[in-house]
Amino acid sequence: MIPVVDLAEYNLSVEEKTTDTATLKDLAGQICQAFQTVGFVYLKNHGIPQELVLRAFSTSKAFFDQPVEKKKKYSIKQGEYSGWIGYEEEKVNHDRPVCDAREGFALSIWNDMSFPENVPQEIELASKEMFQSCSQLALRILELLSIGLNKDPDYLRQYHKKMGHKGNVTMYRSNYYPPLKELKPDQARCGEHSDYGTVTFLFQDNASGLEAKGPDGEYVPVPPMEGTIVMNLGDMMQRWSADKLKATKHRVMASPDSVSRLRQSISFFVVPDDDALISCLDGSNRYPDITCVDYIKKNFNANLKDFSEK
Repeated sequence: MIPVVDLAEYNLSVEEKTTDTATLKDLAGQICQAFQTVGFVYLKNHGIPQELVLRAFSTSKAFFDQPVEKKKKYSIKQGEYSGWIGYEEEKVNHDRPVCDAREGFALSIWNDMSFPENVPQEIELASKEMFQSCSQLALRILELLSIGLNKDPDYLRQYHKKMGHKGNVTMYRSNYYPPLKELKPDQARCGEHSDYGTVTFLFQDNASGLEAKGPDGEYVPVPPMEGTIVMNLGDMMQRWSADKLKATKHRVMASPDSVSRLRQSISFFVVPDDDALISCLDGSNRYPDITCVDYIKKNFNANLKDFSEK
């Protein structure tokens, strides 16, 4: 069962540095305990307004509802981190014979970089507000992870100072799973994978399908829970913690009854600054040192098809 962590005493409406140490240690312990076992938690009372989340869903749906020819001008290019990823253009589990039954729009929003040209203003505003709110929440989660790993509270935050600026590719992504009559043989809506960054926030609509791999190797549902964020650990944070914390594989499936239903989600992939050196926190040599930018390039581009095939 995936635990629920209540952030009411340290959410975005609570002024930083005013929460007592005992509360911070308790929250840190709950999160790290979950990341040592199931790798997933629900965050409730996080402070991101539900009105904003619903507006982000609504505006992203308006984008995906456009004809393919209109969306093509926003297509993501190999080696870049922003743009539209078309239906069946991505395969996150290379063992599956067909690409994922979804499309997406990925945004690495830099304050000193203009938003993609001609994207409707409503989408731009909602995306930027979500990016900013998620970034602020991420800094608090990084503080709790640092405490849980017996480090200075600001330890991990110092490696994420550039979120929203050049030098950091933290990513906001809208995911769109169109209604279908049926999936192709052995096709998933999103194949089995683990995320590559520090942590990931996932906002779900009311459609089911997300599953996480349990300690016994079986996949268990991660159903939508209104007003919560699903948070999971990324591969880079597992590496950083020398495997003390676990990045859990997950996927999005569809039953014969649910495949005909639209599903939307919003992901926020928290990533360290490009020049951050990922070195095992316990001082061991379990993994060799690697810069964040090298790790991200290797893992992100591997998921996209060769665009020369188009």
